Amino acid sequence: MFKIRKNEIQQYLFSLPLVILVLVVFAYPCVSNLIYSFYDVSFGGAESKFVGFKNFTYLLGSSFFWEAVGRSLYWTLGNLVIQLIIPLFLAILLNAKVKGIHLARSLIMLPWIVPSVAVAVCMRWMLLPRIGIINVFLASIGLMGKEIHFLGNSTIAMPTLIILNSWKFLPFGTLMILAALQAIPVSVFEAAEVDGATGIQKFRFITLPLLTSMIWFVGFLAFAWNFNTFDLIWLTTQGGPGTATETLPVLIYRTAFKTFRLGEASAMAVFVTIFLIVLGLFYFSYLTPKER
Repeated sequence: MFKIRKNEIQQYLFSLPLVILVLVVFAYPCVSNLIYSFYDVSFGGAESKFVGFKNFTYLLGSSFFWEAVGRSLYWTLGNLVIQLIIPLFLAILLNAKVKGIHLARSLIMLPWIVPSVAVAVCMRWMLLPRIGIINVFLASIGLMGKEIHFLGNSTIAMPTLIILNSWKFLPFGTLMILAALQAIPVSVFEAAEVDGATGIQKFRFITLPLLTSMIWFVGFLAFAWNFNTFDLIWLTTQGGPGTATETLPVLIYRTAFKTFRLGEASAMAVFVTIFLIVLGLFYFSYLTPKER
């Protein structure tokens, strides 16, 4: 009995550094943010004033907050469509047994490992209206008559960033779906071929149903990550032109560190946290396909 108890204590001691790390890196900032959301927090050493739910009621009645929510949903859903459809077909292509497939699987990781700062800086130059290589290329093949300011046009700035961000996410979704695809027994497809199933029928009735759980899981991760995306947007447009690409994370940063209204920014962060938690619980409880 004593030995079992001693082993349990040792297990807890071994996991203690990780628990402390999680508390310091994750739990403490979350609790601090929740506390700040009930205060009128000022920078410069001024005393913080407790205001209760004033920050929350102010945000619920403000148009700029709900406009940012709408832009965040537009950004997230736009990314989600691309990041689920294209990885599915890329995974099917990378699952083929052809020469050079291992090299192709390695190269598909390049967008994922490139730092966001490098991507943002390079794309800002490439998308410039006069000297940007993308404008030069489109003009050379006759697809446009005048230069396009991709990041300076309020109409196309958000779609441009959606495509750029989706390009960076594609490797993750592709490899996750590819792993699930390779886990499907080959005998299932062989039996379908014996029954005379075509390639489209095998995809519709075998491949797609067996990949549904993984697609839904990747979809939730993509939704959560995209909803919280800050770096790529800030490094390219900083929420502009105007407020065309000002999503909630950008608005939170601007409110906290540009206008120094830390209480309001904390309240917005609490809203985002509650929304994602509720969405996750609903998603995995009711929307995720159950195994039969």
